Amino acid sequence: MDDGTAYSSLEKAMNALLMICVLLLTGFGSNAQSVVIGAMPGTKTQHGSQFEIFVSNLKTIPENQRNTLVKQFILSNPNTPVYETDSIVSLYWYGKAKHVYINGDLQFAWSALDTMDFVPCGDSAFFHRTYTIPPDARLDYQFRIDSTYTTDPRNPAITPSGYGPHSEIAMPGFTPDAVRLARPGIPRGTITNIMFTSRDTSIRPRAVKIYVPAGYENLSQLSALYVVDGFEAMDYMSYPVVLDNLIADGKIAPVIAIFIPPVDRAGEFMGPPYKAFMNAICDELVPLIDRQFKTSPTPAKRGITGISAGGYFAMQTILQRNDVFYCGAGQSPTLPKDFQQSFRKFLKSKGKRAALRFYFDVGQYDLMIGQDDKMTFLKAAGSLHRDMQKAGMEHAFNVYNDGHEWANWRERTDDILVYFWGKD
Repeated sequence: MDDGTAYSSLEKAMNALLMICVLLLTGFGSNAQSVVIGAMPGTKTQHGSQFEIFVSNLKTIPENQRNTLVKQFILSNPNTPVYETDSIVSLYWYGKAKHVYINGDLQFAWSALDTMDFVPCGDSAFFHRTYTIPPDARLDYQFRIDSTYTTDPRNPAITPSGYGPHSEIAMPGFTPDAVRLARPGIPRGTITNIMFTSRDTSIRPRAVKIYVPAGYENLSQLSALYVVDGFEAMDYMSYPVVLDNLIADGKIAPVIAIFIPPVDRAGEFMGPPYKAFMNAICDELVPLIDRQFKTSPTPAKRGITGISAGGYFAMQTILQRNDVFYCGAGQSPTLPKDFQQSFRKFLKSKGKRAALRFYFDVGQYDLMIGQDDKMTFLKAAGSLHRDMQKAGMEHAFNVYNDGHEWANWRERTDDILVYFWGKD
């Protein structure tokens, strides 16, 4: 092959890649075909995406020529993820590294690193991975670049977690709940603090924050929502803003919310001390709130809610202490054997079954471990839902295309409140 032929072939390939860059700049639109697959992360399955065509064509260019086209691609696609149609999403990382991995909700709920493929580009490499996922999915992820975990530097969408910030995949069909956004011109509640010190010296003292609705001086017999993991729920789930908006819109009557922080989270929510902590809330904190605030003394107007282990605690509380609480919610609740035993015991007791209101939800990409009998969070929650249906128990249960994340749970804050005490 003479030099002219070589140049012509290279030129044609580069022109083809430039055309792909133009397509990437103007958007893939409806031309890319969505391929529904059952393959797990890390497989070589093709998803029918223009992104994959770009990568395939990139490989046809001599290695020392690839940087130019990758940089043109990045100019056209400065932010990740790259979305195509309603269900194809691609991630990429460009730079100097031996290996780049993805870990997140999609990777078996953070349990299996997914190795990104790469195309060498001289002294750098273009790392990439494409997935087909549900059109309304919302998921968290991080990169591991060699041995360092980091958020995706090209993704501006950052979500909170108990383990630091995550990057977000939000598919085109996912719509964030606008109720979390502060709105000008509506009455706002206030936050006050009290100190809670139990008579039980095994329960460590802690500050508790109280949301008091606007117009409180003219109100009485208010419903009360007790939120465990309370301070994180205030920050990550925007509880005060959601309460303000729901009350202003007339979707719920004014509510007081009590935000309880754990001191020993594992022990207080699920360990040997959890019953002592439960009784301290029911027998000491609730009466304290009722004395100091205009709350209703009726269990039907009291609710308790939590996430993960806090969801276990909240739902155990209305099974065991429905003399105090009739309403309980667990988001991605942990439901091991002892919860199942409590549930069966409650059914046998012929107790206040008709009076109680359970809310629980779970992610399609929720944790794979943490329950008994090798059950996933999704399977355990589905099993409880079926048991409640058989028992004819009032409850709301939903599965979302999401993971075990605050950014999932914060989308349901209003659902819990409206389910418990909605005006409709």
